[in-house]
Amino acid sequence: MDRIPIPSSLDEVEQLVIKLYEPNSASAISHIQEVLQRLQKSPEGWQIAEGLLSRPSDNVKFFGALTFIVKLNTDSIEDGDARSVLRNLISWLLKSLESGAGVIVIRKLCSALTTHFIHFSHLWPSCVRRMLHCLQTNSTDIDGTSAPSPENALRGLTPQKSVTALWFAAALAEEAEKTDPSSTKYISLHERLVNNVQDIALLLAHSLSRDTEVQGQQEAIRCLQAWLLYAQRAPNEQLKSALRPLLQPTIKCLVVDELYDNAIDLLTDTLSNWQNFFTRGDYDLLYNLFDSNWSQEKYQNLQSGDFEFDSVQFGLLMVAFGDAQITELMDASNERAQRFLAGLVGLLTAEGHPVAEDKIFVPALEFWSQFVENLVDNMYSEPQESVSWDTPPLSYLTQVVSHCWKKIQYPSLDVYNSWDSTERVGFGDARKDVSDLLQSVFTISGQPLISLFVDLTLQGVSNSAWAELEAAAFCLGSLSDCVSDSTSCDDILSKVFGSQLFDLLRQGQSVVPVRARQTCLSLIERYSDYFTRHAEYLPAALNLLFSAVGDHPLAGPSSKSIYRLCSSCRALLTSEVDAFLSQYESLRSAPNLDSLAEERVVGAIASIVQAVPDEATRLHAFRRLMVSLGTDVERSLQLKDYNSNVDPNDPVIARAYDLAQRPSAPVASSEVALLAAIRALRCLLGCAKGLQAPSESFVDLDAEESTSSLTANPELEQMQRDIIGILARMKDVFGESTEALDVICSILKAGFSETEPGPFVFSPQVITEFLTSSWHNRVASAISTACVFVTSIYNGSNKRQLPGIIHQLLPWVVGLLHQLQDPVNDPELAQYGVEFTQKAMIKAPGTFIQLQPTTLLEYLFMFAIKMLNGREPLPKAAAADFWTSFITLKTSDQDTQSAIDSAMGHLGPMVAHSLVQNIGGKASRSELDKLSDPLKKLVVQHVHAKQWLEAALNDASFPSDKVSHDDKALFLKKIVSLRGSRATNQVVREFWLACRGSNFAYAS
Repeated sequence: MDRIPIPSSLDEVEQLVIKLYEPNSASAISHIQEVLQRLQKSPEGWQIAEGLLSRPSDNVKFFGALTFIVKLNTDSIEDGDARSVLRNLISWLLKSLESGAGVIVIRKLCSALTTHFIHFSHLWPSCVRRMLHCLQTNSTDIDGTSAPSPENALRGLTPQKSVTALWFAAALAEEAEKTDPSSTKYISLHERLVNNVQDIALLLAHSLSRDTEVQGQQEAIRCLQAWLLYAQRAPNEQLKSALRPLLQPTIKCLVVDELYDNAIDLLTDTLSNWQNFFTRGDYDLLYNLFDSNWSQEKYQNLQSGDFEFDSVQFGLLMVAFGDAQITELMDASNERAQRFLAGLVGLLTAEGHPVAEDKIFVPALEFWSQFVENLVDNMYSEPQESVSWDTPPLSYLTQVVSHCWKKIQYPSLDVYNSWDSTERVGFGDARKDVSDLLQSVFTISGQPLISLFVDLTLQGVSNSAWAELEAAAFCLGSLSDCVSDSTSCDDILSKVFGSQLFDLLRQGQSVVPVRARQTCLSLIERYSDYFTRHAEYLPAALNLLFSAVGDHPLAGPSSKSIYRLCSSCRALLTSEVDAFLSQYESLRSAPNLDSLAEERVVGAIASIVQAVPDEATRLHAFRRLMVSLGTDVERSLQLKDYNSNVDPNDPVIARAYDLAQRPSAPVASSEVALLAAIRALRCLLGCAKGLQAPSESFVDLDAEESTSSLTANPELEQMQRDIIGILARMKDVFGESTEALDVICSILKAGFSETEPGPFVFSPQVITEFLTSSWHNRVASAISTACVFVTSIYNGSNKRQLPGIIHQLLPWVVGLLHQLQDPVNDPELAQYGVEFTQKAMIKAPGTFIQLQPTTLLEYLFMFAIKMLNGREPLPKAAAADFWTSFITLKTSDQDTQSAIDSAMGHLGPMVAHSLVQNIGGKASRSELDKLSDPLKKLVVQHVHAKQWLEAALNDASFPSDKVSHDDKALFLKKIVSLRGSRATNQVVREFWLACRGSNFAYAS
């Protein structure tokens, strides 16, 4: 679009404004806005505003009023000019009302007058009274010595002018709420505003009366809501006492159809956010309202499935009232409260499925969750003689649980598939909320709740009621964490796990629908602790799970359950390890075995292998497992060399692609090879994780630092060589794949935490050589692995080897950073690299400071300075940690300490300069706390810190011109005197704000 010339006349400005509101391209509108904004902010903006308000078009008048707002917010004018502007605005408001200008013009002029009051409240402190007087007398009298009586003015206003006064009053609250009441700049504004509240209350009471028109009543409720929101933000007793009497007239407006929407929105919002604003009389009036025929009709409509906006709003009002009266609702002796509580139970029975149809179930469920939590707190805080389930409010919980169970039953597949994604997710979230509620109810009820869902599960089995069975199994599964460490419910659970349920589930989808099978299978995983105590049920459970893992829809839940069950019951299953291996070998031949399911199954079997007590048997079982995995590895490597296409019917396709991703046309062998390699590596990772010792296993804290006394097992050492060889080949051949390399690093890390020898517990030297070998991609992942490795060595039994390991790894890492040249070239690599050097520095300061050649160490320091000066948040945070550690680095070796002190003497001024540049405005607000850490350490640890910081603050390159020399000196004085205390962070934030010139002042 051609450049728009600056208009030279008011007519041209008017035409440009008209074009702004016409259909046009986004770029054209942007250009027009840019030109008009320049005009608004120009010295001629005042005259332009006046001129535009005199034009006939409402859009043009609106823009004229907007221009007044812009000028008031951006120009600095004297009080005399401000009075003149105020008279003009009131005059234009009166003229617009008289000429019949549109609502957008009147409301924008009211906003302009509000903006004037925000900036010049001292010129007309009784602004509401003055406005009423001007509207009634049709004058611009703002200078009268005595303010006129608002009562007389209200009686003389036309309905249109009453509504205008309400718009002005509402805008006052809305705009004042945007300012900070604690700021010295606005304290007087808020004091004057509060002094207007009596006039506001008179205006609202007059407008809410039955004698006024409906529009006036609607606007009065909107205005009251704006003032209630303001009063919540700026609490004041004068405000509350003036506004409280207006609640009951608003409550009475609920039964007026035209006022219902406004009134119910105000009451629901205020009940939700400001319960103590209501008086006992207000609550009594609402109780009476809920007992009325009007409420009963609304309630019945909602229960029968009327989810139109006004009907749902009534339900939300009930929920908000329940939240506000939750303490009273727990009082069993209060009949009125218990009657209302019964109504809240009924909200859970509205027709339709939650979220997709029933819009009140979730809010009602949230109330009951809160109610139960309060009941629990009350039971624990006050001594209870007995718990009576036959009388309210506890008797209602049984109904609530029953209603929730029914509501979360899945609909038919056709109905479910007709829902959109939001409705499906919402329904799933509602089920999770029910799960949370049940866990809270269990705290009160205990075993009876488990019994209820056990009975409902068995009832679903015997009646072949699949939706009911699925919901009952879901609810029973939700309670698993409540009884995981207890045997108190084992006999009850045995009714389910010893029933015909498992036999029924094995009959397949033709008998039991997929969703019910999925949920019932997940029960096994959730109650894995039960199976560790009842091994007699393990064979049936595992046979069921393995029969289901090859069924695509059930692969996820069944494999997850297999992993959990085998892992937790590993010691009970070691005698069957060969049977498990045979089962896996059989599964591998299935054409539809899911890759994630296979990874979990491998991990499950590996966990059983780990628990085999005899080493020879254990290694034999592992070797057998590795034969299967090695087949996949070799196949992927062969395919990589094949250099041709693979037919979609080739069996290798099933090992590379899951069912949903299977290709229908020939695929390049390189792609198939990579996917097969990743699957093989992920299975290897599952194996490595499965072989990890259980977290609760015994650790000998008195063990010697070295494991050299352990007898080396040649077979185990050969296995380790084979595995590391596989990893090396896969790294070299598939090094272009980020995923493959990340999995390889995860496999290495799986052995770091182990304290006993194992196939994946490689020697430190093997790990070091592997990490420092050639990487074609994902070097950052290798360095991250090195960080974990160094930490594990430091905390493990090979601690004495740490200096030698760091001696090999540190030059490799710094060399990679040297190749990088600049942190921006690969922020992730830069971050992990500096994090590693920080760990090396802390754990082996002598090795770190003696890094050879010395040019590498110099480069590292300069690189860390660059990162501190950079814009990337994570690398900058890593650099801040690096310098915090180096500034405080201490060692008992005198030569090493002298080298550290010498280096700090040279680096100190540069670190100080970088920190000051950041704190002086270059950093973002979220980075300030992290940057404060090295600053605090610098001040405490180094005698020259003040001198370094002073030089940096007064350097010509200091990024801000918004702070004076005295401001800088005061900042430095505070920093030094605080001596690294936490208060330094606040001083840094305040100085950063001053340097940025940031003030969060009122802006329209």
